[in-house]
Formats: sequence, structure tokens, C-alpha cells
Amino acid sequence: MNKEGNLKRSSRNMKISTRITLTSILGIVIPVLILAGISGMFFHTVLSRFNYSTVTTNSYSMLNQIQWNQTMASISNELISSDSDEVKRSSVSGFVSPLEELGVKLYIEKNDKEFYATAKKADVLKTANGIMEITDDKNVNYFGENGMVIVNHASDGSSRYLVIAASNDYTVKDISARYRAEDFPSMLFSRTGVMAVFIALVFVLSIIVLSLITSKTISKPIRELADGANEIANGNLDYEIDYDSTNEIGVTVKSFNHMTAQLKSSLEKQSALEQSRKEMIAGVAHDLRTPLTSVKGYVEGLRDGIANTPEKQENYLKTIYSSTLTMERLLDDLLTISRLELGSITLSPAVTDLTGFLNDCADELSFELEKQNFDFEYNNNCSDGVLVNLDVDRFSRVITNIVSNSVKYAKKDVKGKIVLEAQEYSKSVIISISDNGIGLDSESLPKIFETFYRADKARSKTSEGSGIGLAVCKQIVELHGGNIWATGEEGKGLTVHISLNKIQGENDGKKDTDC
Repeated sequence: MNKEGNLKRSSRNMKISTRITLTSILGIVIPVLILAGISGMFFHTVLSRFNYSTVTTNSYSMLNQIQWNQTMASISNELISSDSDEVKRSSVSGFVSPLEELGVKLYIEKNDKEFYATAKKADVLKTANGIMEITDDKNVNYFGENGMVIVNHASDGSSRYLVIAASNDYTVKDISARYRAEDFPSMLFSRTGVMAVFIALVFVLSIIVLSLITSKTISKPIRELADGANEIANGNLDYEIDYDSTNEIGVTVKSFNHMTAQLKSSLEKQSALEQSRKEMIAGVAHDLRTPLTSVKGYVEGLRDGIANTPEKQENYLKTIYSSTLTMERLLDDLLTISRLELGSITLSPAVTDLTGFLNDCADELSFELEKQNFDFEYNNNCSDGVLVNLDVDRFSRVITNIVSNSVKYAKKDVKGKIVLEAQEYSKSVIISISDNGIGLDSESLPKIFETFYRADKARSKTSEGSGIGLAVCKQIVELHGGNIWATGEEGKGLTVHISLNKIQGENDGKKDTDC
């Protein structure tokens, strides 16, 4: 970023309190600098133009005092210069000529000897002492009704100069006199009045300009913030206020943008939940309708006498019973997931030997899978005595639901196989249940634990499951403080992994692996 960009960013990041304080300071400093600059121009141009360095009157005024100061300073500077005495006298004569025309007596002494004089020392001292008592060793600047006296000293190191100027033809206006009302306009429009008005105007204009600049830097982002609020109120949640700063307004703008993003995200989540709710209702209706239609059809067959043999009647009753069990499982799963999500189901965990629990699960699964013509393999790689906190009944349902899901999605032309494995790590154990079924595509893998999600979009296998079994598994595992996830590929089977925390004990650290 270039220098101009850095300055702009630095100015934008300035705090409002700092900005206001700086404005107040600049409201004083800038007018002073302006007046100082004008004064410098005044002394370099206006003074010389109007002959302010030469005394032109015997009447006291501010201008007259400036003239005397300029004249005496010029004489002193010339006396201590490196010029020869002849050059000095010639230069001093040029300064003194206007004074002589006004009747001023001047005496200059170098090293206690006369150097230049318009009158004898005695006459100059007599005139000066007649106005006020003076001494040779003190500087004097006196302007009074009875005259004026100036005594200056100058030295260039090797020479000492004494300058005495005196005039008894000098007047000073009575400063105790009060201006009359009719004199006010003339006073206002005099040189002093104009200068006072000019100074006041400089201060006022400077403060106004600085106030406008400061107001603009504050009001602009506030307007942007107001515009943003209106956009949000009108439903434009994609609107973002473009104001990058670290000051108070910048922090407010960032919070506002963050609030807008959070609001948009919240509304999107709400919309997604609403869509999920609609899909869930549709799914429940569909999944209930299929077995209910089957029950209705077979009951009508029995009523109408279509099942006219004992064998047909038995088959009809078996189908009715199977459909009834399907509806019961669906309602049971639905009730369970609802209670889990509402938090109305609490676990009753107990310290459990994992190997013993898995051995019992393996025996039961082996028996059930054998009846369904499935191969079963069990590999427990955990050491003896691994303890976990389990609600055995709830967690058994997790294992059962996962295995049922694997059975449901087995390949039709390949003998099914289920593998139960357990692997121990330093702080956890991971239980894996794998199958050689149809698997899932990568898009469906993260979604299989969502309520009513089924990779079978047509929902043609309603009789084989409710679509919420794995969602129940997820809720129960998370209530145990564990994690559940799935891996696999389409056509190559599915593996569901469950991670549980170990109860730390004597067997810690027996494995080199960590998790």
C-alpha cells in the first residue's frame, strides 16, 4: 500500500474522542499559525511600504512606538557592525535626519567619548533630565505628556556605545478619556478595530472548517450504518457495510456486519430445519402408509374370503404381523429420537469392562447373523481390563441398529459379511462395524446420521427400516461423550466407527499408538 493509502487508513482508524480533541487543539493552533504567518508578511512588506521604520510624528501611538523601536534598533545595529567609524557615522546620520526635523536631540558616545551628536551632551542631558531624571548606566524608554526620553546601550565587545535621545516637544493622548458613543464606529473601523475583527474572523472560520471536516468524517460512516440498517430491515441480508477502521465506529460496523452474517446464518438454519421437519413428516407418513396399506389389503383379503385355505390364511396373518412390527419399530424409533433430541432420556452409565461387553455382543450377533446367512468376524485388539462408562442397554441398541443397517443394505448377489473390531489407544477406544454391502457415495456419507436421511431416495425399502436408526445411534453415542462417523465407498461396503473415552487406570500407556 502506498503512503497516501497508509495516511488515509491511519486517519480513518483515529478514535472519535481523539478526533474531537485534535479538532479542538487545531481550532486554536491553526489560527495562531495563520496570524503568525500574516504578521511575518506584515513586518516584511507592509512595515517597509508604510515607512514604519522611520519616526514620522511627535504624538504617541502604537505605530509611533514601533517606529521609535525600529529606529533605535537600526542605530544600535549599525554602531556594533564591522563598518568603519566614518561609514557608521554616515549611516547613523541617515537615521537621525528625520528625528532632527521633529526637534529630537541625539547624543552618541563611544567608550566615554563623543561619537555623533546633534547637540552638545550637556544640552541633551539637560533636556532629558528636564523630562525625567536619568543615569548613563540604565536603559530608558519614556513617552509622556512632558516629552520623551530614550537611553540605549550597545556593545560589540571592544567598544561600548551610549545613545541618548530626548525631545520635550511630544504629546500623549489622555488614556483615561472615554470614547463617546458616536466615536464607536470610527474606533471599530480604525486600523486596530479592523485587525481585531480580522483575528476574530480567522479563529471563527478555522473552527468552522475544522468542525465541518470532523463532522464529515463522523457522519459519513454513521450514514452508511443507517443505510445498512435500512437494507437489513428490507430483507437484504447480503448487504455489507464497507467501512474498514479500528475506531469506535469501525468496531460498531464490524459488529453490525457480524450480526447480519449471524442473522443470515440463523435464518438459513431455521429454513433448513423447517425443510427437514417437512421432509420428516413426509417420511413418517410414507413409511407408515406402506405397512398400513399392506395390513389393510391383507385384512380385506381375509374378510372377503380370498384366503380360503388354512395355508393362505396363515401367510396373510404372518404378513399382517410383520407389517405391524414394522410400524411398531418405526413409531418406537420416532419416539426414541424425539425424546433424545428433547433431552428427556437420561443414561444410566456404569463402569463397564469393554472386552466383556463386546464378547457378549459378538455372541449375540453371531447367532442372529447366522440365521440370516451372514458371515461374522470379531477382532478385539484391546488389552484386558479396559474400562469405559456405558449404559449397556442403550449402547447395545447402537450396535444392533448399525448391524441391522448393514444387513438391510447388503448386496443381493454376494454373501453378506459383518466385521466387529475394537482398537485401544492411550486415552480412547474405537469400535468399528464393517460390512461388504452396497456402500455409499461420498456425498451421502456425512448425512447418514441425520434424522430420516436415506440414501434410497425412492424410499422403496420401507419395510427394512425407518431411516432414523443411525440418528438414534448418533444421539446415544454423543450422550456417552463419544463420537460416531462413517467411511467407505460406493459398491465397496460401509464402516461405522465409534470413539469412546477410556477410564484412566493401570493399563494406560500399554499401546504405542495415540488418539
